[in-house]
Amino acid sequence: MSVLPGSVSLSDGRCLALKEIDPADMLDLIEAAGSAVNGPAAATWLGYAEMICSVTAIDGVPVQMPGTKEEIRDLARRLGKIGVAALHPLFQQEQDEEAVVATAKN
Repeated sequence: MSVLPGSVSLSDGRCLALKEIDPADMLDLIEAAGSAVNGPAAATWLGYAEMICSVTAIDGVPVQMPGTKEEIRDLARRLGKIGVAALHPLFQQEQDEEAVVATAKN
């Protein structure tokens, strides 16, 4: 897994501070997800939520780790399409690298 950059600048001038979600944060995220992790789209939902929850500050203003699905949704709305578009390649790269490692192990 690659390391996320400490921050990413958005095309609209905002700056997002980032951190990788640690195992304890992931457990909190799964708990916050509730019923969202019980369907066929669970992995997709968690991956998207992990990307959203990696944001720790917007323009230097701290962002608290969301504790509910509604808070995750609210943060996603704050990031908007521009924020998600900037985050997506960083997480897609991580997924691609993990797939290569898994293939190499087999």
